[in-house]
Amino acid sequence: MIECDNGRDADGYRALLHDDYEARVHGQVTVRNAEDEVANLERWWAACSDVHLEPEAFHASGNVVTLLYSLSGTNDGEFYGRPKSGRSFEVHNCTVLEVMSGKVSRVWRYSDTLALMTQLGIAAQQG
Repeated sequence: MIECDNGRDADGYRALLHDDYEARVHGQVTVRNAEDEVANLERWWAACSDVHLEPEAFHASGNVVTLLYSLSGTNDGEFYGRPKSGRSFEVHNCTVLEVMSGKVSRVWRYSDTLALMTQLGIAAQQG
């Protein structure tokens, strides 16, 4: 998945997702199928064309994998309805993946959204 994400390989990413795929971000269901997940990724790649996921740690137990990683890049495209900021970012995130029949069936993402929004100038810095 990391290679597909960093390589902007939508077809490869799609092939890794189970037919019964579901994603949650901060506990809320955001996607219920592979096509919507890939569409979200393509919007993200368009908003931050140089985004790079760097793994920091993997932990596996049974059919569950936990990935700690940093995400860095530059907002050089429309970002969820907002014009590009041209700002760079680096955040540290955690994703938990459930694997079924060799494909990812469930994903739980926990992102430092406040740090991302602050670095992009969307959220005001406190201080």
